[in-house]
Amino acid sequence: MLGPVAMELSEILIAIAQVAVGGGIVQGALAWSRRRSELRQLDRQTDSVAVGAADTVVTMLRTELQDAKVAAEETSKRNAAEQADLRRQIQHLGEEVSRLRADLVIARAEIARLKSDREGELS
Repeated sequence: MLGPVAMELSEILIAIAQVAVGGGIVQGALAWSRRRSELRQLDRQTDSVAVGAADTVVTMLRTELQDAKVAAEETSKRNAAEQADLRRQIQHLGEEVSRLRADLVIARAEIARLKSDREGELS
């Protein structure tokens, strides 16, 4: 290294051009060049921020999708369990209806027998 005063070739050329032209035009061109470089950097930063924001949104949406899939699976399992429980209840109620029908047939037969016995006693 040449020391703290070492200059790049472009800086040396700019300094020579400033002396040759009087400095005003070169300083304007230099300012324009710097501004253009700043705008390019700002554009890259903006793109980087946009990509970062898009990545964040995609990550958030993936998380929400995964959560929704888990919730849907849990709901499906819960619905299947509820359906199985309802089927068992229907089966049980069907069996109870069959028993009650059989009891009704027996009760009607008993009523008919009692009527017959009573009519026999009255006659």
